Amino acid sequence: MANRKMTHPETFEGIYRRLEEVMLANSGENEFEEIFKLMIIKLWRDLKEPDCINDNILSANKSLIKIDQVWKNVLVETELRISDEQYQVCKNIISAFDFSEEGYEGIDAIFEFLISKEKKGAKGQFFTPRYIIDFCVKVINPKNGETILDPACGSGAFLYHAYLNGLTDGSSLWGFDFDATAVRISRLLMYVGEVSGSHIHKVNSLIRNDSRAIIFENGLAEASTTIEDILRIEKFKGLFDVIITNPPFAGEIVEPDILTNYEVAVGKTRIERDILFIERCIHLLKDNGRMAIVLPDNIFGGKETKELRKWIYERCRIVGVVGIPRNAFMPHTPVKTSILFLQKREKRRKSSENIFFAISENPGKDSRGRLIFKHDNSNSWRDVDHDLEEIVPKFHDFIKNENVGW
Repeated sequence: MANRKMTHPETFEGIYRRLEEVMLANSGENEFEEIFKLMIIKLWRDLKEPDCINDNILSANKSLIKIDQVWKNVLVETELRISDEQYQVCKNIISAFDFSEEGYEGIDAIFEFLISKEKKGAKGQFFTPRYIIDFCVKVINPKNGETILDPACGSGAFLYHAYLNGLTDGSSLWGFDFDATAVRISRLLMYVGEVSGSHIHKVNSLIRNDSRAIIFENGLAEASTTIEDILRIEKFKGLFDVIITNPPFAGEIVEPDILTNYEVAVGKTRIERDILFIERCIHLLKDNGRMAIVLPDNIFGGKETKELRKWIYERCRIVGVVGIPRNAFMPHTPVKTSILFLQKREKRRKSSENIFFAISENPGKDSRGRLIFKHDNSNSWRDVDHDLEEIVPKFHDFIKNENVGW
């Protein structure tokens, strides 16, 4: 294997293990939070204070206070809970790489890795490969003046890539996630990417009862707060022009208070989480608004989801479906997925509507989930060996020929 920069996840995993061993052996503290604070300090120093010399536990804690003032609502606390001796050991471990040389992509990879180590895998939440995100954004093509939402934003990658598509105003970006750590990292990456004004909040997006009390602590809303609550507080009126998302694949919702607010759950005592996300997204979308959503393949062909497909078709124009290879989400899950592209109906559907179909045959990963690059000396998602870029112009031609209005 060609040499990779130190912030590539495959090499950072070894560094994380060494840091974890130091924490578990010596401090007795929450190893994830201590490592998270260490990485934040390293990131801050590399980007903002490269000439810092007097580096001990005291100066590190001073940096955390400064970070909390500039990168608001990223840290839970502004003090390392390890000794100066432990800090020096950890500092030496992470000294081998420099965030300032890696740019956004390397930083994104590191902090997404940290989230995956903390809690993601057990909830059916798997982060989307960046080349798949890039494909969705290029097809949807968010524009200045449009509002963009990801109701299961994770580390905020869909939103950031939407911004890279040519947006000049980060205040049009809205992200929600029920994982507090993911929300903190999403905010951090927005700061690092110099996206100002974005709206990232900890919310269970599936809760639709807006009568709950709202409490903010450390910039995070309580679990029962709804998207509508946040929008009302931030004086956002209306619905969204664009939704791009990859909701959690796994898990069933059984809470009656949630199920009673969904048409697709009528008469059911349990339903898959991703099905509820489909309805939730469609309700949050403006008439003629457009959406890209990654879904497991059983949604598209299973007998048990026939009524769901009918429900979607009555409310939306199905613009396109693009199949994604099974390896795309390895090593997290072998679930086969496709991307659904739709437009919310303003009027009743025509007698017939063509749908764009395509199948990606090159996953960009091997069966173990390792990225496959076009060149041996590359480690960028932009150089992953996949075929989605070939589908984009064909999809655009279809949209134009069918007068879809994107």
